[in-house]
Amino acid sequence: MQKAVLRVEWSNEKERKRALKIVSAFEGIQSVAVDMDNRKVTVIGSMDPVQLAEHLRKRFDTVIEYVGPKETPTTQVTGTGESNDNTPNPDSEGKTYVYYPYYPTYPPPYCHPPPCYHFHY
Repeated sequence: MQKAVLRVEWSNEKERKRALKIVSAFEGIQSVAVDMDNRKVTVIGSMDPVQLAEHLRKRFDTVIEYVGPKETPTTQVTGTGESNDNTPNPDSEGKTYVYYPYYPTYPPPYCHPPPCYHFHY
């Protein structure tokens, strides 16, 4: 599992959707997060980020900003079982993240409609 952060230059909502469609159709992706303000796409999975960037570069200006291991959250267990850390994260102020769950686009649920048998006598 690895994490890749890609900066994708889209200009409108239609291009953003097109970029997400390209990313979500790529094999080995577990989750996709989009930072709308900075035009960054964060992808986690067992994919090749260079090939993913090549697919996006066919249509968009794409720059790979970070490739590395997926960070596991480290939590400290206190004696009371509660976390008293209510301070906001200074890195997340002013950023908008949209999380898209990964649903495979293949195979389609129904390839063909059921046969219709009409007998006329």
